[in-house]
Formats: sequence, C-alpha cells, structure tokens
Amino acid sequence: MEIRQFMDCFLPMPVVGKLEESCWGARGVIPRDQDNGLEDKVLEDPALTGKVNYTYWDGTILRDEDGCGKYHLFASRWNEADGFEKVNGEGGWSGSLAVEAVSDCLYGPYNQRERVLWPDSQGGLGHNVYVFRLREDDPAGKYAAIVSDTRPGDIFTTDSLDGGRWVYRGPVKLDRGYFFRANICIILRPDGAYELLNRDGLIALCRGSILDTFQLEQENLWPQVEGLPTVNMEDPVLWYSGGLYHCVVNQWSTRKAFYIISENGLDSWKLADGIAYSPTVDFLRYENSDVVNRWDKIERPGVYMEYGIVKAMTFAVLDLPKEEDKGNDGHASKVIVVPFDGEALNRFAREQYYGKQTEL
Repeated sequence: MEIRQFMDCFLPMPVVGKLEESCWGARGVIPRDQDNGLEDKVLEDPALTGKVNYTYWDGTILRDEDGCGKYHLFASRWNEADGFEKVNGEGGWSGSLAVEAVSDCLYGPYNQRERVLWPDSQGGLGHNVYVFRLREDDPAGKYAAIVSDTRPGDIFTTDSLDGGRWVYRGPVKLDRGYFFRANICIILRPDGAYELLNRDGLIALCRGSILDTFQLEQENLWPQVEGLPTVNMEDPVLWYSGGLYHCVVNQWSTRKAFYIISENGLDSWKLADGIAYSPTVDFLRYENSDVVNRWDKIERPGVYMEYGIVKAMTFAVLDLPKEEDKGNDGHASKVIVVPFDGEALNRFAREQYYGKQTEL
C-alpha cells in the first residue's frame, strides 16, 4: 500500500475479546472491543451499587523485559461521576491520579494489577502521565515518569516496572524561569541526552542525570515549521527511529494532528504531507470486519516501539465533546492501542525529508 500521509500507517486493530454491542458510549463507538486498551467496561449507577466507575486518559506503554515480558500501560484516571471538565476549578480531569495496569498482550486487556503509582505523594495526583526509560548509567533509576498540568512537571523514578516503588524527585529543572508545564514528554536520544518537548513547542536538552538541569534549545518550535499551525497546539509526542526524529502534535481547535520530522531533533523540522490523524476521518478499524469506531476526541498520542520501530500507538479517546460529559451519563473516556506500520513510516519520513530518491 502506498503511504501518502502518516495516517496511512495505522493498521486494523486485532479483536482481543469481541466486538461488543451492549457497551457504554455514543453510537459511533458501538460495537467495539472493550478488551482493547484500558477502560471501565460497565458504568453502573454508584448510588445503587456503591461501585466507583473510572474514566481514563493519557497512555504510555512499556514492556517489562525483567518481568516475563508483560506490558505496562501508564495512564491517569478519575471518578466518572465527576464528568470530564472541572466544575468551579475542581473535579474531572483536574483530580486525576496516575495509574498503571498490566497485560500479557500489547493490545490488552489491561486489567491486571491496576494500581495508583505514588499514593504517598498528594494521594497519587497525576495528569499528562508520560513514562520513559532512563539511560543505563543514570543514578536516578531505570525508569522515570513526568506528570504535568496538575503538577509542575514533577518527576518520579523507579528501578522496576514489576511492582517497583515510584520515588518523588521534584519538578523538572530548566535553565530559565517560568515555562508552561503542560503536555511534557521526554525521550532518551541515541546520543545519550534527554530531550524535553512541551505543549508550547519548547525544546530542552539534559546530558546528565534526569534530575539535572535541562538547557533551553528552542523557545517555540511551531512557528519555525513552514506550513504548521501555530495556535491551539497540544499533546506533542516525540521519538527517534530510522535515523530521524519524529513528532506528532494536535491542533485541538481543528481536531487535526500534524506530523513533523527533523534530522537532529532540534531544528530544521519539516512538515510532512497530509495529516497524522483526526476523529473526522475513519481510521480506527478492526481486523476481518467492516466496523469503524468514530470517537469524538482522539488525543494524547503515545508511541510504543520495539527494536527501534514503532509497533503501535496509544490514544486517549472520548465518545462525545468534553463539555458534554457530565458523569453518570453512560459516557466516558478510555485508552486505546492501535497497531502501526513503523517500517513504512520510516520510508515515508525519509522520502518527505530528503526526497524520494533516498533509500532507507
């Protein structure tokens, strides 16, 4: 299949459980495989059952190479009865807790050993949850999580994904004053440095421990990329594969995400043809089926890689506009896992960046 845009690299989702007709949600997300990703399958009336229903957001997957190869999905969750948006500055996503769930399969179900990650730090408060591996010689540990928006870019570390304790390490440090601490992601570059990217397009590098100070490299990336929108940008995710740095960033006002590429991850970024994804385009399909799920919100992209190749992407999805999710209304959000052809993307990226005569 010819790849003309990032979105062409998404593959049909395998059905882990079954395509369920009797599940919560708006018409566009029924039927669906509730065993894909992380969701609270049954939203029962808490007044009658006493059950707390959860709604989920964010989504990062790491495979535990020391723990029988299980997949660990990191997300945020809050009480579904609170609805999505804050009311009088409280509730909804603003009270979300950082959680982890485990699966034997990349696509789910993530229903094993679900736990709050740091219950001893503000009761587990955490949103914009992003988890990544640390450099082997980093004295801070083997893995780190950064949470932002509801916290000031706080970092936690652990030595094990298999039930390890997460230790609070304080806010991320930058060699300047205030910067917007929302939608932060951090990757370990092949040169051993950590690279930070946030919602405003700020880029910073740290060549020491993750607990050391980051050095500012770019104040705002978005206006420097020809053809890329510059306002209402959010949810950037950054990664390295096939000899290039890749970034997907969403423009919430148009409900479109864009794909940009760089050789050094710092400057000379180029906007690729087409779009990365959009809830207005049918791309969430199932294997051996004509079923398509049409979520109203598709946000917070995450990248799962194996041997340096993107194998799947995660998304936080909501079945109706955020302001319409009032809680106890049969609507919620979840994390989905979508297969991805990372090798095809690498070929497309090199053609877009260097020209079509360049071979991978």
